[in-house]
Amino acid sequence: MTATETIVGDDANTYSVPVAANQVYDKGIISNPLIAKDLPAEVLKKSTNIVFTGSDSPSLPVNWRLAEAISSLKALEAALVDVILQRRYGLEPHRVTINTDHASLFIFSTLLWTIDPSGENISPNNLRQANANLFKYFPSCDKHRMNASTHRNLATNIYKCADGRFFQAHGSLNPTPVLLNVGLKAEADEDTNVYEDAVKPFNEAFGKIDSQTLQQITDETRQAGTICYTVDEFLNSKHGKANAHVGLWEIRETANKLQEPCWWETPESQSGVSRPLAGIKVVDLTRIIAGPSITRSLAELGASVMRCTAPHLPDVVSLQADLSWGKWNCSIDLREESGRQKLKQLIQEADVVVQGYRPGALDKYGFGEEGIIKMCENRAKGIIHVRENSYGWHGSWKDRSGWQQVADANTGLSYSFGQAMGNDEPVTPIFPHSDYCSGVAGSCAVLIALLRRAERGGSYCIDLSLNYYSTWLIRSVGTYPTQVFDKVWAEHGRPVYRYWHNNGISAPETVKRLKTGPASKRILRPEFFEDRRSPSVLGDKVFRAVKGVADWGGVVDLRYNVGTRGNGTDAARWPEDLMQEVVAE
Repeated sequence: MTATETIVGDDANTYSVPVAANQVYDKGIISNPLIAKDLPAEVLKKSTNIVFTGSDSPSLPVNWRLAEAISSLKALEAALVDVILQRRYGLEPHRVTINTDHASLFIFSTLLWTIDPSGENISPNNLRQANANLFKYFPSCDKHRMNASTHRNLATNIYKCADGRFFQAHGSLNPTPVLLNVGLKAEADEDTNVYEDAVKPFNEAFGKIDSQTLQQITDETRQAGTICYTVDEFLNSKHGKANAHVGLWEIRETANKLQEPCWWETPESQSGVSRPLAGIKVVDLTRIIAGPSITRSLAELGASVMRCTAPHLPDVVSLQADLSWGKWNCSIDLREESGRQKLKQLIQEADVVVQGYRPGALDKYGFGEEGIIKMCENRAKGIIHVRENSYGWHGSWKDRSGWQQVADANTGLSYSFGQAMGNDEPVTPIFPHSDYCSGVAGSCAVLIALLRRAERGGSYCIDLSLNYYSTWLIRSVGTYPTQVFDKVWAEHGRPVYRYWHNNGISAPETVKRLKTGPASKRILRPEFFEDRRSPSVLGDKVFRAVKGVADWGGVVDLRYNVGTRGNGTDAARWPEDLMQEVVAE
C-alpha cells in the first residue's frame, strides 16, 4: 500500500509498515530535536515528496521495527540528495518513492548476492564465512584463521557467566585472544561441525567467570565484548547518559578563512543531476560493514571512492563482494614512510575521509581527526572527516572496540529480542541492521556536511557510532505491537533461538525461510534486484544483487562507476578519468 494515513494500527489487521515508516520519518527524524537541528530547511519543510509504499505486514521475524528504521533513513538520504539538486541546479523538489519491502533487503544485502546465477551460481554461506568458490575472484584475507573451524568461529557469541549475567564475546578478526581469555584453547583438540556439540565447552568456560571480571579482562586485553544489558539498564547507565544528547550523529565545524564556500567539480563525462556526487573523492579507511556501507552509499550517488587496506591486515572476503562496489582498492602500509606519503597524497585531493578503525588506531601515524584537519588546512576547499565506532564518542566506554553484535548486546536490543521469543535472555537480532543503518546515517551526515561546505566553507568532523543508531531505534522507532510480531514470527514457524545461537546460525536460516515461505512474494521480488558487471574481476559474468532503494523516477541514477573487487587491486592514486575501471601502477 501507499502511506497516506497518519495513524498506524496496533494489531496485525490494521498495522501498516509504510504508514509506520512515514510516522518514523516524520516524528523520529524531522521532528526529532536531536536530529532536526542539523537538517536543511528544505528537509524540515518536507519539500521533497517522499512516498512510502510496500506490504502492510513486516517480513523479518525480529521484534524491533527494522523495516521502518531503514526505510525512514533511506527517505532522509533521498531528501538530502534532493536538497543538493535544488540548491546547486535550481531544480524543483522531486517525488521519491521508498518501498519498505525493498528497503528491508538493504540490511542483509550481503547475504543476497549471486555471482553468475545461471552458471557457477556462487552465493554467500553466512555473514562471516565465505563460499570457497568466491576465492577464485576475491583472495582470502583471513590472516588469523577466523573461520578455520567451528571452535574459532564460536568466539563470537553470547554466553552465560558464573553470576548469571550474559556476556557478548566477539572474536573480531582474530579469535585467539578471546579464546585464551576464558581458558579455552586457540584450536580445538577435535573440531566438530555439530554446532550444539561445539558450543558446550564455551558454555562451561564462560560459566566459570563472573561477568564483571570478564569485562575487565576483555578491556585490559583490548578485545571486543560487553555485558549484555537490558534497554533500561543501558539508557540509565553512566555511559548511556553521557551519549544521550546525540541523535544519529554529531557534526562539528572547523572554520577556516582559506576554505571558502564551494561546490565540487563535476566531470564532463557525468551528469551532475543524475549522478549528484559525481566528482566527489572519498578516501575509505574502513573494514567489515558499517564504514564500507557509508562509502558504498556515496559511490552509488556518483562519488569516486578509494578504499585503502594493508597487506598484513585481515578482512572478511564474503563482505567485500557486496560492499566494495563503486570503489577502487589500494594497498597501503602505514608502518612505512612511503605508505604514509601515499595516503597523505590521496587525502590532500579528497573531499571526504571515512575511518572506522578502533578509536585512536590511526592517530600514531598522523591520520587521526586532528592530523587530517591540519593536513588540509592550507588548501582552498575544506575536508570532511568521518569517524565511526561502536559505543559512541562520550563516556567511559568510548575507546572500546566493538561490532554489530556488541552494540546490540550493549544497548539492550539483544535482550529484547530474546524476551520476544519467550526467554529472559539476550539473542542477537539476526541481521546486521545496526551496521547498515549506521552506514545510511553516515551518508546522510556527509551530505549535510557537503551542503554546509558549499554554503559556509570550512572543514567538518562527523562522529558516528552503532550505539547512536541503536539508541535512536529504541527511542524513536521501537518494537512491533505484540500481535504484529507474533504474526510475522508465526509465518516463520516461531523459531526460538537461544543465547548461544549466533547470527551465523540465525541469519542463514532466516534467509532460507524468506526464500521458501509466504514472505518471499513480498520481499524477494525480482524488481528489487539488478544485474551488475565487474569486468576486471568477473569478466563477463553477472553479479546479481539488491539494487538501490530510492526510486527517483529516472531523475537520479543509482549505480556504481566501477565494479567490485578484492583488496590491493589498484594503485594508490587518483586517476584522471574517474570512470576508469582499474587504476594501474
